[in-house]
Amino acid sequence: MLFSIPFLAASGLVAAACGFPDMTFGAGEDGATSEATTDADGAASVDGDAAVDAMSSDADAGDAFVINAVLACPSLCADAGVGTCEPNGTCAIACVAAGTCTDPVVCPAGIPCSVTCTGAGSCTGTIDCNAASVCKSDCVGAGACTQRITCKGSKCGVNCNAAGTCTGPIVCNSPSCDVRCKQPDSCVQAITCTGATCAVDCSGARACAGDVTSKAADTNVNCTGMTSCKGRVSCSGTSCNANCSGVPSCIKGVCATRARVRGWRLSASERRRAT
Repeated sequence: MLFSIPFLAASGLVAAACGFPDMTFGAGEDGATSEATTDADGAASVDGDAAVDAMSSDADAGDAFVINAVLACPSLCADAGVGTCEPNGTCAIACVAAGTCTDPVVCPAGIPCSVTCTGAGSCTGTIDCNAASVCKSDCVGAGACTQRITCKGSKCGVNCNAAGTCTGPIVCNSPSCDVRCKQPDSCVQAITCTGATCAVDCSGARACAGDVTSKAADTNVNCTGMTSCKGRVSCSGTSCNANCSGVPSCIKGVCATRARVRGWRLSASERRRAT
């Protein structure tokens, strides 16, 4: 049976609570889970396309915003040679061929932006989405997105959809951060986020090898890939859900400041491997 980590003080908050895999209760060898894990998973397991859909909705929401984005996109994006304009005013930057987009990619200011790195080894420069109103970065080609990815818009989605993608740091200062590291050896450096919500999916084998640090109010980290989350998982918001069910995962532990850690699952065999 799975137990929530007993770090919750009488007030519902704790000043500083850090734990390590060999200190926690875990699921049985059969991998049975409890409601706490289901809750943590449910909160963090957002459809991989959810961030994309949400960003499209933002681009379509409110006549003033749509008109501004649609009218501004040609001069800021297409005419400037940055990318092409989608009907909703999103500046779409596509790096299709292998080895393309070796220079820094910088999204235009004030409009939605999407960066798609389809070619193998594409997007080897930084991806700067800081000025875009909303942003999504899709690293699709093997070994794509090797440098820092940053964003600050109202929503930020980073999808690392191939082996060895997103090998640079990921810095999300958006109110809503959604980082998906679903493939082997993806997201090997530090992931940091702030704002209201931060969801990090480390379901790829050896994914999220660096520290995962969140200052968001609501944080959900799923370390379900084999040997995922080798660095420290740290949260300083009011809610921190960490599911460490990879074999092993979260070897350096989970540290929560003023937060409750739930759904931290580690079997006896995983604890032995981690020590």
